[in-house]
Amino acid sequence: MLLPELSSSLRRNSANAFVAFYHGRRRRLLGDVLCLFSSTGTAATPKPHFMVDYLVDFCGFSPEKAVRDLKHVRSIKSPQQPNSVLDFFKRHGFDDPQIKKLISWHPRWLSLDVEKSLAPRFRALRDLGFSQSDIIHITLSNASILHLRLDTKLLPKIELWRSLLGSNDVLMKFIKRGLRLLCCSMEKCVLPNLSVLRDCGIPESKISVIVKQHPAVVVQRPASLQALIDRTEGLGIPRHSGMFGWALRVLCSVNEAKFKAKMEFMRTLGWSESEFLFAFRTTPSILGASKKSLQKKMEFWVKEAGCHPSYLAHHSVLLMCSLENRLIPRYRVMEILKSKGLCSDDCNLYTIMCLSEENFLKKFILRHKEEVPELCEMYAPCCNRSGTR
Repeated sequence: MLLPELSSSLRRNSANAFVAFYHGRRRRLLGDVLCLFSSTGTAATPKPHFMVDYLVDFCGFSPEKAVRDLKHVRSIKSPQQPNSVLDFFKRHGFDDPQIKKLISWHPRWLSLDVEKSLAPRFRALRDLGFSQSDIIHITLSNASILHLRLDTKLLPKIELWRSLLGSNDVLMKFIKRGLRLLCCSMEKCVLPNLSVLRDCGIPESKISVIVKQHPAVVVQRPASLQALIDRTEGLGIPRHSGMFGWALRVLCSVNEAKFKAKMEFMRTLGWSESEFLFAFRTTPSILGASKKSLQKKMEFWVKEAGCHPSYLAHHSVLLMCSLENRLIPRYRVMEILKSKGLCSDDCNLYTIMCLSEENFLKKFILRHKEEVPELCEMYAPCCNRSGTR
């Protein structure tokens, strides 16, 4: 029909007629298309699921996130179900921001049966001696525990960690630091890693220390732990060394790039590469000391105490003592005693700095309190301070 009309118009050689024909036909086609889309769009638009509005109004979701996560809660038939979950968390001390965070992570929790899923787990945690505050921390940092089978997964995990760490308090200390200890696999990570440490010849007492001070060592993949062991040996610390477990703990949180960066920094303070490695082998925790702290202590020892950098590399524990609470006060005491002829000029500063507080007081403060009474007053602020190392 279109072509004959167009041909007839052209034969009449009427430009105005052609233009009118074109625009009229275009309007009719556009109208037909709009009508088609309007009818199909109306028929294809489903009624929104009530949970979309629920997630927005009661859980703080954005409309976009609510639509995106609808697949997790589509099976919910009425608001009573999610209401029961939100009410449960409120009754157990969670505030609104915490509840919204949990549901944002796991919207499917809104479909949990409170009496069959949530209540038994919270009751079991209370029975194990965890406080309401503890349970909130556990849930927020190890949220996946609510998906674990209570008797075969959750409780055995908690019991194992309590046996390794010694108490609920120690377990909670690491959980509050953000370690997701209850989320890692016992079968695939923790138990195999304990076996790897035993195979290295590390005694149970030292394995216990490793786990209590740095549980991240045993929650990584066994292949990663083996690589860490190989790296430690490659740095010159054999498995039978008393420093091996200590070095493992430190290197677990210090990758190779950070290790090299610390070595380069210490070279700027006068150490050679071999001296840095020697210091690490004798005092692995030097890797965890801040650059600012190390620089201040090196400046004190070199500029004020007159020590050579290489001496400090071979007595690196001196760089781990507190500058304000131990190094400077004890050095001042020794200088006063030297000035009065009560101490030889060649006294061993390393030995003096490593003395316990009690022994230092007896040997250098109380012994000379008659000859130098001002020592007691000068040194008193340093006594009974925590963290004097």
